[in-house]
Amino acid sequence: MKFWWLVLAGLCITAPVLAAEPNLRIDIEYRWLGWGDVQEHWRIERDSRGVTTRVDAALPMNRRDGQYVTLPAASVSAFEAAIDAAPVTMAVAVDEVARRLDRAAITRLDPTMTRSPAPSCGFAQRQAWARKTLTEVELRKRVQQQLSPESGLWTDDYPTLSVTVRRKGHPPVAFVSTSQKALMLPWKQMPMGHSRSIDTGTLPAQWRPALSDAVIALLPPGERSRARFHPGWLQERLRLHLEMDALACR
Repeated sequence: MKFWWLVLAGLCITAPVLAAEPNLRIDIEYRWLGWGDVQEHWRIERDSRGVTTRVDAALPMNRRDGQYVTLPAASVSAFEAAIDAAPVTMAVAVDEVARRLDRAAITRLDPTMTRSPAPSCGFAQRQAWARKTLTEVELRKRVQQQLSPESGLWTDDYPTLSVTVRRKGHPPVAFVSTSQKALMLPWKQMPMGHSRSIDTGTLPAQWRPALSDAVIALLPPGERSRARFHPGWLQERLRLHLEMDALACR
């Protein structure tokens, strides 16, 4: 799947609508298809007192009482800073992601792992090779390979995350990602005010790790399909790839 078609009719903004909005409204819609089907729509609003709350927008209005969660002001400020900041280059994003990873955890091989035919080298040799091989330079190279748009896609794993922001004094803005990669990088910025379908494959990629961090900080924890936003997810992928390389007894 190279891209998703997203209908932006719901994102059309008009001046009268903006006038009725709170000073900040964020709509975060998350959809995941794979070994399950996850659909979430979270609405985040900041009132005139500066208090920001999150609620499940899928709930009917008459069932939302008691369901509002107050969000930390620091998390909301970090989100606003992330959407206001310019995107970074892919190289900067790769460095940022690589810095978060634990090389020791990635090189911790599984002594029970094997292959057919059996490897010609023992576990101690494979473990020593892994520790020697995964230098900081090599780690960065492998992270870049993982984040590269040219790297293969996986079946039964189709995430979509859209973020629409309306703020008083600012033009509305929307970002979307259908990436299977760590932090769902890269993002695409959607043109606003369109009522027709947009082919996201035609939009330029934007490398925004800070936006990924800020969005996930606004959402409730616990959804397993969002594990790719946490370092351990990429660490385990890199560890398994390193394990396979070690089994080749290079």
